[in-house]
Order: sequence, then C-alpha cells, then structure tokens
Amino acid sequence: MTSPYLITMYHCANTERASSNGRSQCLEAAPNVCKGCFLVQYCGKDCQRAHWNVHKSDCKSSLIKASWKPSWDVENRQPAFIAGDDTPFLHHTSHGRQKYLWGNVPALDLIKLQQNEGVNFGGDLRLLLAASGDIRNIVKSLIGLPETYAGHCEVVVNDKDSDIVARNAILLLIALYFSPEEATPMILHMWYSALVPAQMLGSLRDNILPLIQEVCNKIQAKPAQSLLSKTWTYGTRSLRLILTKEHWNHLLPYFEIPDGLSAVQAQVIRLSTTLAPERKDYLERALLSQPPAWRVCTMKFRKDGILLPFGSSRQEHDSPNPTLYQTTTSWPMLDSADPLEGWPTDEIFDKAPPAKNDMYGSLFFYLQDLLGLFCRRMGRLRVSIQLSQVDARKLPSIIKRDGMDQCLFDRIEVSNITDRGYLGPGITLDTFGPLLKRKTQNPNATIVALFLNAMHEAHSPLDLLKSTRSTMERIRSYIPIDRDMVQASTGNKANLVRFLSAEVLFRDFDAIFNRFKRECHLDEISKAAGLTMKSENTIVRPWPMRLRNNATQREFDVRLASGHTGSEHYVEWKSAV
Repeated sequence: MTSPYLITMYHCANTERASSNGRSQCLEAAPNVCKGCFLVQYCGKDCQRAHWNVHKSDCKSSLIKASWKPSWDVENRQPAFIAGDDTPFLHHTSHGRQKYLWGNVPALDLIKLQQNEGVNFGGDLRLLLAASGDIRNIVKSLIGLPETYAGHCEVVVNDKDSDIVARNAILLLIALYFSPEEATPMILHMWYSALVPAQMLGSLRDNILPLIQEVCNKIQAKPAQSLLSKTWTYGTRSLRLILTKEHWNHLLPYFEIPDGLSAVQAQVIRLSTTLAPERKDYLERALLSQPPAWRVCTMKFRKDGILLPFGSSRQEHDSPNPTLYQTTTSWPMLDSADPLEGWPTDEIFDKAPPAKNDMYGSLFFYLQDLLGLFCRRMGRLRVSIQLSQVDARKLPSIIKRDGMDQCLFDRIEVSNITDRGYLGPGITLDTFGPLLKRKTQNPNATIVALFLNAMHEAHSPLDLLKSTRSTMERIRSYIPIDRDMVQASTGNKANLVRFLSAEVLFRDFDAIFNRFKRECHLDEISKAAGLTMKSENTIVRPWPMRLRNNATQREFDVRLASGHTGSEHYVEWKSAV
C-alpha cells in the first residue's frame, strides 16, 4: 500500500490553487525552479505568479542577501555572546533541554565489510551500540551490507535515556510492521517533524500501540523495577525490547497527545525554545555562519519544525508529535538541535532537487530514499535487534543474564562516553574490552569511540596563542580582513564575529589529542583492557569533519555552517590477544 505522504516528485510550490475545499497545493510536477532564490519549484508561470504574494517574503528576504547583517551590528551594540566588555572572544551557552533525540554527528556504517571482513563475507555478525542515541547508525550499517550478504546480523542497542529508547522502539516497530511505502514517511516524520498528519498518528495508534498495550496488560502483577522482555518476530526479522515494568508502562503516552495540547499550543511551546527572544543574538550568530539561502531554510525549520521540501504544504501536519511532546510545557531539545547534523552533508547535497538551495528539502529526499532502502533491506535480511535502557556500565551483566556472554561482538560502538564528562576512556574500555571478539575469532573486530568534547577540554589559552598567526593567515584566505574588522574593537562587527567563529576549524587537533592521550594514559589504559589502538581506522576516518588542506571556498562555507568544528575525533581499538 502506497502512503499519501510519500513524495515521489517535487511538487509545485503553489499552495494557493483554488479547489472545492478552498485553497490547496498544486500537485503537478514542477520542473521550473524560482531563479530568484532556488528554494522552490513550479509547474509553470501561472502558478508561479499566483503564488508570488506568498513566496516573495522568502525570495526577497533580507536573510538571503549577501549583505545581511545581524541586529547587533546594525544597532552597533555588543552581542550577548561576547565575554566581558572588551574581550573579543566568543562564549557559548546552551538553551533548552539537553536531550539529544536527533544525532549531532553524521551517521556511521559500523560494519564496512569491504574494508574489513571483505565484501564476500557470509558469516554472522554481532554489533553492540552501547550508547546509541537515535537509530541512524543502525540504518546506515544495515543498508551498507552487500545485497549478497546471507549471514545473520544481531544488533544489541542500548541507551540510558528513556525517551531515546522509546522513540527507537517505535521507529523500528514501524519498519517491521508496515510495508516500506507506508513505513518510510511515518519513520521520517515521527523522527523529525514536530507536527504530523492525524491520519499517520491514527495508523500508529491502531497498529503499533496494541503491541505495547498487550505487554503492559500481561505484566501488571510484576514488580515495578523488574526487567521484562518481549520479542516481536516478522519473518526473518525480530525486535526484542528489554525494559523495567515501569518503563514499559511509560511507553504508552508516546502514542497519545498530552491532554489539552493543540497544534497551535505545541508550536508556541516549541518556538519559546527555538526562537526565544533572549537567544536572538545567538541565533543570528549561527545564521551569520551560513550561506545566505541556508539562513532562510534554517528560519523556516525553526518556525514550523516540519521536515518537508521548502515549497510543500504543511496543511495536513495538524497534530503534535507525541514522541516529542510528552508534556504541555516544554520542547525536549536545545534550540540548536538540527536534523542536518546527523547525516553526511555531501550525501545530502547529492539528493538536492533543482531547487538546490532547499537544504531541508534535500535532507527530506535523502532520508526518504535512505529509509525506504532500509525498510526494504530489513525485509530481506536475517536480523535480530535488541533494545535496552540501562546505564552502559550495566550492559555486560544484562548480556550475561541473557546467556550472550559467550558470544562476543564484531563491532562495539560506544559513542562519546569515552569523554571525561561521561564514563571516560578507562571505565569504557574496561567495561567493553572483554566483550570484543579476540583476534583468533575475528581479526577485524573493532571498538569505535567518538571523542566529542575532549579536544575542547584539552585546548588551552597557550594553544590559542601559539597558533594565532598561522591560523589567522589561513582564515584570511576564506574571510578577507576589511577595515570594519580591524576597527571592531568591541567585537560587534559581523565580519569579525564570523572570522573568530572560523578559528576552531583550523586548530591543530592532532597535537591537542596527543597531549590528551598522555594525560589520560590512553596507551596504558588500552593495554590493561587487552586492547590496542589501531594505527589506521577501518570503520570511520579519524577526523571526518576536519576541513582539509587547500579546501575550496564552498567546502569552507559548508563546514562553517554545519555545526561541526573538525574536533570530532574517532578512535578505533582491536583486541591485543
């Protein structure tokens, strides 16, 4: 069955077409792009003219002009993010709830058979995602398997955040239960859209909620903190969910909109975070780092929170997404949370429509293709997925309890719990090193860790002073110094702020990480855990977001706009025995 929410072609952006129900979107194919902004497409000149009164506010937006300046520059005042009266350095503060329901680094294929066991490998594979975040790495890893792969793939997934695990369970059940055509848009919008169609939400309640309700009915006599599991099997695919009784019961509200929460009220709640007046300077600093048309896309997504092509009608998205709205008082994420950060930018650009400046439209088509492929591949694979919600340190005992301790893993991904603000490298490697297959079992078995904050923690004022001259020279090749920047002693000039924001892209993170390694005794910790740091990564490049030497202006502009700094560092380990 084909979903009405699957977009197979780029529709005309004219949402003002007269119809029997008033105004509706023209559904004709739209080969003609608006040459003024490259954000929308039309079926022809008639629709373009009819839609102009609506579209001109975006097409002629001040944000889309290269000459746009943030308000602090126009008003000649010091922005809120400047530290101190005379210090030109920028400081960062967060706003909103620090819950990461969307990934903030690009998805990884954790298997990479071609670079490891070999493309013809047909054996079984066991993956452990110890602090998974959302399901993007599961999606990327399973679709990366060759079509000829005939082994059994077991994926053990854990996160200590109950909201993340609940959403992951719902998204994976959608992939297993519905046809790929129905599942694809449902996963996409339940994952990323603040408002979803009532029909889609109704289908979720009618088909997925009963699966959860049945379990909750059966376990009512169990102790609140007892761990209970349920396995759903669909052909060669299965999903096992392990939760306490308390958290099983907490799954039910993820299918129901909180009492009294209308779509309008939900948007007001979200906007109080994403467009908070007190965060205006911080938002405009982010916009300043983006190419002009990208700014318009950012503002549209911050305003409506619906992941669709720029010109698509939002009319049917009339219901708050209950997996994002668990209360009537708050939006669950930071104001800076952005779906774009969780996927490879170059792959997103490859899916760009003729309206090439439509960033979220490009992401929409990229994800629609990717999730469609994921759902179809799931139908042909022999795959078992297990979800749990425990502190990562308790995972080995859960695995042992289930009798899986004799079956070690081919890949263990620990996200950034190796950062010292979380478990740190010592506890992480001591906990998961014993779960990795030995060399004799699989010489390609790998632990993958992301050091997300370590570079900034280890970076010192002395590092900044040492690198200032060379860094400034490199930045100047992308952002020329002008008179305003030289005279902007208080840091209120936009070009100076953009220049200073780019500094992090050119830091010598190799030297900083080497110092971090020594401070943490990382080699000794690895050896004690029976592991060896790999001299060459085979799953993910060590610095995948780093700006390469001699990068083009476009590469620089995209990296500066991306929300990534180049400090994101992946380390891989293999068994030493």
